[in-house]
Amino acid sequence: MKDYAEELLQHERSTIQVKPDGTVIITPHPQQLPNEILARIIHYVLEPEPGTYRPDSRRVCEQLDLCTCTLVNKQFYAVAYPLLWREPVLKFNLTQLQRMIDYLATKESPMEHYVRKLDLDNITCNDTELLRLMTHIPHLETLSIANRNDEHFPPMTSRSLQHLPHHCSHLTSLTLSHIHLSKATICAIGQHCHQLTELVFSITTGLQDDFLSALSNCPLQRIRICRTDESILTEKLVMDMTRFQDLTELDLSILEPSGLIMKIANNLQQKNKTAVVPCWPRLKVLKLECCDDIDDATFICFIKTHPHLEFLRLDGANLTNASLDAMAVSLRGLRKVLFNRVNGISAGGVRRWIQNCQGLAFVMFRHCNQIVKRDVLETCKDLPRGSLILKKHDIFKIRHAQETGNVHG
Repeated sequence: MKDYAEELLQHERSTIQVKPDGTVIITPHPQQLPNEILARIIHYVLEPEPGTYRPDSRRVCEQLDLCTCTLVNKQFYAVAYPLLWREPVLKFNLTQLQRMIDYLATKESPMEHYVRKLDLDNITCNDTELLRLMTHIPHLETLSIANRNDEHFPPMTSRSLQHLPHHCSHLTSLTLSHIHLSKATICAIGQHCHQLTELVFSITTGLQDDFLSALSNCPLQRIRICRTDESILTEKLVMDMTRFQDLTELDLSILEPSGLIMKIANNLQQKNKTAVVPCWPRLKVLKLECCDDIDDATFICFIKTHPHLEFLRLDGANLTNASLDAMAVSLRGLRKVLFNRVNGISAGGVRRWIQNCQGLAFVMFRHCNQIVKRDVLETCKDLPRGSLILKKHDIFKIRHAQETGNVHG
């Protein structure tokens, strides 16, 4: 009887017990969910509610939800635990980080293999603790370090940062904010981080115009430099930028004339007359401030050789409707445009551009003096003169009005 029961229930994960009187007791065990289903459940737990803001980093509430998942059963624990350690949230105080480091250092099966993303600031971390931490997270991929403006907490410095690349050589994304960068730190990044694809410097000091040359071994795809105290946008820096052929995003929010970017790119293109070889053949996102030295000729020449642009933001460029017409021809994949203080374009030019640039999904104009919103679209919300925001449904209305000949203004 026992053999028959075992054969019958061999796939049911049940326990079979035969008592002395011949009674057979079958105790079924709950079957495990497939890990794929379990992963989807946990992914759903981590998803924010519709309409809520989702920051780039995990939030404390999401971390607590993951902790709860690890307590359900062994199977949930096996799936949720690595995710819990993949992106630890440190938002309370230095003590929390110290406990985490102690845990990483003393566990027989260290969790250092799971940690891939960290967001640190000088409230939760200092130079001493960062030096301790970096030796236990060799597989870290994404790191953000910021010094908060709080006099009670000393800033993190290059005393620790210059040793970080040696221990965390697998970094693919590095963001440094409000930090003074020494030459030794920059050189260490270039020497060890040969997988680094994203680099963000925000309100940093110590940068020189040759810092990109020290990073020539990094396969950078995204470069963002915001609000530096030094004047760094020189011919040397731009020429160093052109070495990164895989660049897809260039964002320079610096208070220096940015036209040098396009002018050098155009000059290099003119020198190579045998073939059309753009400086950045994969460039999709371009954001530049202080574009007063960019005119129609410079801009049109640049976009002709960079046809893959999808997101464009320019502040203060001296462009006219001729540039809008050229964008409709050269930038077929353009999706999002933000223009600020571009005073040479008119409402008529905008309507014609929207009609011909079929991929557009979002447009914003701010302080563009010639633009009157109702001359572009009658149903636009009441905005100050020179300001205009168009989303998908607005763009559709403009195209429909032009196709039917019912154009206002």
